[in-house]
This record gives sequence, C-alpha cells and structure tokens, in this order.
Amino acid sequence: MKSADGLTSKNNIWFLLSTALVLVLLGISPVHAARFDITDYGATAGDESDDTAAIVRTMQVCATVGGGEVFVPAGTFIVSRQGAESPILEIPSNTTLRGEGAASTLKFDPKVNQSNFWRMLGAGSQDCRNVTIRDLHLDGSNTFTFYEPGKTPEHNHGIFFYRQEGVIENVTVRDCLIENFSGDCVGLGPGCRNMTIRNVTVRNFVRQGIQMAGGNGARDYLVTGCQDLEGDVRPGGSTIHVEHARGLENVIITDNRCRKSILAGGVDGIIIRDNIISGRLVGNGNSNAIVQGNLVRGTQRGSYVVQLGFTDGLLLKDNLISSSHTESGGLYVWGASRYNPSPSQNVTVTGNVIRVPGRGVFLNGVHDALIRNNLIKNEDAKQKIVVQRAERIERELQTDE
Repeated sequence: MKSADGLTSKNNIWFLLSTALVLVLLGISPVHAARFDITDYGATAGDESDDTAAIVRTMQVCATVGGGEVFVPAGTFIVSRQGAESPILEIPSNTTLRGEGAASTLKFDPKVNQSNFWRMLGAGSQDCRNVTIRDLHLDGSNTFTFYEPGKTPEHNHGIFFYRQEGVIENVTVRDCLIENFSGDCVGLGPGCRNMTIRNVTVRNFVRQGIQMAGGNGARDYLVTGCQDLEGDVRPGGSTIHVEHARGLENVIITDNRCRKSILAGGVDGIIIRDNIISGRLVGNGNSNAIVQGNLVRGTQRGSYVVQLGFTDGLLLKDNLISSSHTESGGLYVWGASRYNPSPSQNVTVTGNVIRVPGRGVFLNGVHDALIRNNLIKNEDAKQKIVVQRAERIERELQTDE
C-alpha cells in the first residue's frame, strides 16, 4: 500500500525510525526542542505542487522524538485533503508550529471549494498537549462571498481543535493571519482546556471568525488582542462566537477589535471586557458573567445593541453603548419566556453610558436587579429605564446629559 507521496508504509516507518535514531545519536531530545524545517522533508514553496505529504511527514518525525519545532519558512505551501482525515495536518504534543510571519503561508488547494470538511490544522485521534501555532498565514482559498445554504462548504476551517473523547490542552495560537475560509478561521470545541488565541487577525470568513464551543470538560479559554479586517466576504456570523457550550467554564474575551458582533452564550464564568465592537453584543444562558468597559456601536435597525438573556449573576459596568438607528435600543436583559420559565436574576447595571434613540435599559422577566449611576441619553425620558414582568428591582440615581 502506498501513501500519497508514493512511499510505501514500510518505507515511511523505516524513515521515521531512522530519523529518530539519528536525532538520538546527535543528542537531540524533546527537552532540547528539535527543529524540523518542512522544506527538508520535501515541501517546496511558490509552486503548484501539493506539499501536504511533506508537511505530514515533518509532523510525524517531530512526534517520533516527542515534540519540537516544525518550521515553515517564507513562501506559499499547498495543503489539500488526502482522504477522510480531519484535520489534514495533525500537530503532535509538545510541538510549536512556527513561521516567519505573514510571508509563511499554508494555503488550501483551490479544489477546496468543491467539497466539505477540510480542516487545515488541529489535533488528531490522540490526546494533544502543549502546542503553539504562531507567526503563520493560513489561507483557505475560499471563493464564496456569502453563505448559500446547501452550496457553501461551511465546515472548511482553518484551525480546528475538537475531541469528543480525550483531552486537548495548553494550546496557544498567536500572531497569525487567518483568512479566506468558508467555515471558521479558528474553531475550538469539546475536550479543549486552557486554550489561548492571542493577536490573531481574521478576514473573509463565511461563518465565524473565532468560534468556541464546549463539551467533554471544555474550560479556560482566552481570546485577546484579536481583530477582523475589512474584506469582500459577507460573514454569516460573528467575529467572536460562543455557542453549543455544553458546560463550558471560564471564558475571557478581552481587548479585541470586532467589525462584527460578539455572540457568547451558555458559559459559566465569562468575562467580556474592553472590546471595541461594531455590531452587537449578544448572549443567552450565561452565569457569573462580567461585561465591562466595552465600546459597542450598534449597526442594526430595530434591535438592542446589547442583549443578554436567561442569566444568573450578571454585572454590566462601565460600557459605552450607542446606536444612531431610529428604532434601536441600548441594553436588554430578559428571561421567563414561554419556552423557558426561568427569570434572569442577580443583575447589576452600573456606570454605563447609553446613547440610543429607543429604550435605554429594558429589563423583561428579571428578578433581583440593581440599576444605578448610568448616563442614559435618548429622546423620551419615559423610555430611559423600562421594567416589565420583574421583581425586586432597585433603581438609584440615573442621570441625563
């Protein structure tokens, strides 16, 4: 049986074993962070040849010695799906995948637009720990400019970490440009623990920029210093998105610049702080949540700029919330609907500046709330604070301009 690059399985095994033996004889161990350049294993930059097998082989050699650094030099290297693998490039534990910045490009073959479930980078079938992906440009070669149901291959992702069983932990993605994916630029899911996305720039994504989900003990996510650039694709989702959380705990989303919305729901222990958002900030089902110091400029007519529902323990503090659309409201906290009788509860709204044409603060189906020291500017004084189906609401001084 032959592999995609023409080597027999036996030759591949001997290749890996002999490489490992040479490294041992040279005194190189995982502790010394051996370095493996993908061009030393057959990858060639700047041509149309498929570099997938060479990069996979480099990863395998790195795994054989227990980890190290896989280096992607400047140039464009082509990646394609070989069979049913997901992800295509499996990063072993104790490994750093590093480039030289935006000049080091891993790019999908254009045939990606003809099929689905291409995931460029992630963890394989084994537990994965202590991984860094940095200083790379990932290009998904997407040609869809908006989401077309049944046509857009929405599961073609850039970075994809997901384990229904087992563990993925201590992973950092930093200083990368990730663009042109018909799915998500970055996706985290079940089994992920202690995950950091730092200083990552996304562009031209059809689904989400950075997508986070839960399940299988997922917890401890940090997204910071990230941004999305203007492009020519109309996203179907948010810049930063949390859904299908299924027990997800401890998420921090801070100091990001989002041209689209932040949507984050279903998390126990979430902090959304000091972000600049052109769009909305939305989330349902969070508990023990802090939303603080964000600048949120609403862009949708007839909707609330910040909307949070079914929350237990929520502090909304020192946010600047604004919209110029004539029917837009500022902050909406709600609960006790016909499909979920539980109210939102233990809510504090303090120190916010809200400038909208419609309602400033609307509490609907909320118990045990404190509203104080907010600056609310709108056109109708009766609409500054509206309370409906609520119990034990305490209001203190509200000021106007």
